[in-house]
Amino acid sequence: MIRYLQGTCSLEEKQLFEAWLKASEQNRHLFYETRVLWYASRIEYFGSEEQLARALAILTENIRRKGGQHRKKIYLQWGRYAAIFIGAMAVAWFFLVQHHFNKNTEAWLTASVKHTDSSKLVVLSDGTQIWLNSNSTISYPRQFLNGARTVSLQGEAYFDVTHDSSHPFIIHTSNISIKVLGTSFNVQAYPGESQAEAVLIRGKIAIDDSVGNKLAVLVPGQIARFEKGDHKLTVQNVNTDAYTSWRHGQVTLGAASLKTIVNKLSELYQVHFSIDPSVTDTIGYNFTFSKRKTVTEVIDMLCFVAPIRYQIQGHEILITRK
Repeated sequence: MIRYLQGTCSLEEKQLFEAWLKASEQNRHLFYETRVLWYASRIEYFGSEEQLARALAILTENIRRKGGQHRKKIYLQWGRYAAIFIGAMAVAWFFLVQHHFNKNTEAWLTASVKHTDSSKLVVLSDGTQIWLNSNSTISYPRQFLNGARTVSLQGEAYFDVTHDSSHPFIIHTSNISIKVLGTSFNVQAYPGESQAEAVLIRGKIAIDDSVGNKLAVLVPGQIARFEKGDHKLTVQNVNTDAYTSWRHGQVTLGAASLKTIVNKLSELYQVHFSIDPSVTDTIGYNFTFSKRKTVTEVIDMLCFVAPIRYQIQGHEILITRK
């Protein structure tokens, strides 16, 4: 399991491990919880070995409790749960040693953008450039060591990855993982949204689900959308400029409904909008604006292309029919 998480296992080991994952729900549950602790212990969620040990104790207690829910079958299933428990304890020991070792050898850093009107450029030790969008966080090692180059993303970022065929670059989000060798692409995976998506500008990327099952391989000009609810992934061709213009301080919305545009303005400017029921919303608008403009300047632009007008009522903007 450790070699699988590190990305250093052979093809045969990978196939054997994935077969083990598919064998039972207990195996998958153990892997889910272990994977969370693995990445958390390597970043910064645990301030000490004691905190990590307490978290691992919760993991092993959860496994024990799940086994205890079926007392009538315990003698038949003892071997399986014992193996899972022993495996969890072995992983726990490895985490404690690895966490102590990593503090001196592989420091992890975190970069965040909190403001709705800004972005940030992060340059990794291998030369990879990451543009981080608003309300986004990325965690990455100060120096990449052996194996895969792994980072963790919450939110949206544009990646220009330095080519290194012997050290794949992997971005982990809460639902999907993206593996590349050297390419440019945009990833959007905000925790509260129903979709995660990746748009490829150049090169090639592979998209896996949270347990390593390959979902798709993208070619330039394609977008992959992963529905978190039903775990379905769709791929289609798009104009990539619409998904990367935020790097240059612009917002581009393609074939967007009035409601979609207003929701985006509400998110960016922290202003509440209300749309009068008389306003029809059946047209898709291609709408681009600069984040440097004020909210009223942007609405003035919107009123020029859509049959609407607006009124400012205190802290609310009312959209009515023209």
